[in-house]
Amino acid sequence: MTSSVEAGTTRPTACPQKSRSVRDSSSQGGLATLDKELKHLCLDDCCGVHGDRKQSRPRPKFTSTDQSSGVTSRFNNINKIDKSHPVFKQISRKNGEINKLNASEVKAKLGTLKLNTRGRIDILKSRLKSYYKQRQLAAESGFQSMHQQFDYLLVIDYEATCEEPEPPDFVPEIIEFPIVLINTSTLEVEDEFQAFCRPTFNPKLTQFCTDLTSITQSMVDSAELFPDVWKKVCKWMDSKGLGTYYTFAVACDGPWDMNLFLNVQCHLSQVPFPNFCRKWVNICKAMSNFYHLPRMSLKNMLTAHELTFEGRPHRGISDARNIARIAVILMEDGCILDCNDSFDTNFSPNAH
Repeated sequence: MTSSVEAGTTRPTACPQKSRSVRDSSSQGGLATLDKELKHLCLDDCCGVHGDRKQSRPRPKFTSTDQSSGVTSRFNNINKIDKSHPVFKQISRKNGEINKLNASEVKAKLGTLKLNTRGRIDILKSRLKSYYKQRQLAAESGFQSMHQQFDYLLVIDYEATCEEPEPPDFVPEIIEFPIVLINTSTLEVEDEFQAFCRPTFNPKLTQFCTDLTSITQSMVDSAELFPDVWKKVCKWMDSKGLGTYYTFAVACDGPWDMNLFLNVQCHLSQVPFPNFCRKWVNICKAMSNFYHLPRMSLKNMLTAHELTFEGRPHRGISDARNIARIAVILMEDGCILDCNDSFDTNFSPNAH
């Protein structure tokens, strides 16, 4: 499904001009009021989100800004530092020593340092290299310690209506909206949000959808419509001070949640597509780049860390929790997460 953006709203080309969802009186009656409340609740002109660096909380002053992601960095941008500095020769020499170690030797060193010893060999070596790199940089004057670029990470993994085989004009609707909130300073999950959404374009779930997600017809029949759930999401975010007192970024395990599911749903429900969802942390891409691994599914990412999936696969809240586990490990290992994926008007799910 290829998508296009018009006048600040999103419109998937496969969608009919008038969706059944907007015929529901409860979704259409308070759209003007809802739009005002969404703007108040950090949807568009909020503080501390991508593109707006104003914050009510005093923050340290930093000079480096990543223009590509619109996020101000909290550390010296090492990529812009003269790599001829002697410390980088020391780091390179240490990396060479680590490359010669076998798995048991790397695990022994990680254990001595009380670091995580789980994972395939390339992950273990990257972890050890990152530890020594941070320690060597910290010992040199002029190099500030590295910190995450935002206070919180909102891990989202939607579940949507689906069919098998899927018709070329099938319109997916979000049926589960989960969020796992990670504090990037403590690396702890502080809270969660979870709600089901009632589909209106295709209100009856297919057996394939129920078998895949374990979401039943009665669950969505008793759920609220997407605009009402979205309103609750924004109130929940506002209660956490996200976008006003604390900076945050959205995280997913790929491009589909924002480019496809939220894009289509916002059009169907006539809800403005939120600016803070136009750029996000792609955890799959971050893991691939940090550990120099090929991109892989959530299950394979967990396997690479010698972990097993916790919960029910293809349930939004379970998927989000497991994506959060990967995100925490990345941050523990020294990966500085950034908004490495963005809204693509030409997105095609068949190309991913």
